[in-house]
Amino acid sequence: MKTVYLIGSFRFYKDMLNIQKKLNSASVPCFIPQPSKYRDKDDPSKFLPSSHEQPREMLLKDAYESTVRCFKKIDKCDIIYVVDRGGYMGKSTLLDIGYAHAKKKPIYALEAVDDLAVMSLIKETASPDKLIKIAKEG
Repeated sequence: MKTVYLIGSFRFYKDMLNIQKKLNSASVPCFIPQPSKYRDKDDPSKFLPSSHEQPREMLLKDAYESTVRCFKKIDKCDIIYVVDRGGYMGKSTLLDIGYAHAKKKPIYALEAVDDLAVMSLIKETASPDKLIKIAKEG
């Protein structure tokens, strides 16, 4: 059984939670990024108002720690799955894809993107159901 790490914009966080639940229900170990302490817990695509009061150095440190946490999850998982509704990927997601590719992790995506360089790094697009089959086949 392969383990899966979901990556994507926090604007798709609810989608990530739903996909994680679906994979875990199928006995596929699945992990998602954890929002930083400066993000809204109900909608991690938004920063908390208090984050605007923090010194830039604190926000940079938090962003660095969040990025390294993602890299460590990529290291531990067997498959990377990009949750990219409408083919949207933010800069952090692209950074994660580059890291996963450098670590020779197979990368799947929910939807195709229009950038050929990015698509060249994605093994294939797959629904969550197909991803379950891929993870179970080992």
